Amino acid sequence: MTNTDRMMTRKEVEQMVNIKCTTIYRWMQEGTFPSPIRFTTRCVRWRESDVRNWVDKHAEAAA
Repeated sequence: MTNTDRMMTRKEVEQMVNIKCTTIYRWMQEGTFPSPIRFTTRCVRWRESDVRNWVDKHAEAAA
């Protein structure tokens, strides 16, 4: 994580990867998607760098 790493909401993550939350949470359970950081019982955020790295990794694999 960099000093300027932004914390993303679930909706922002959904928009970035163009996948719905049920799939994101299923992939997290399977260990194939980055886990969020829990701030409170009802608040989680993903590191933007983790999500971007996941996108880059899967874009390379698809090419």
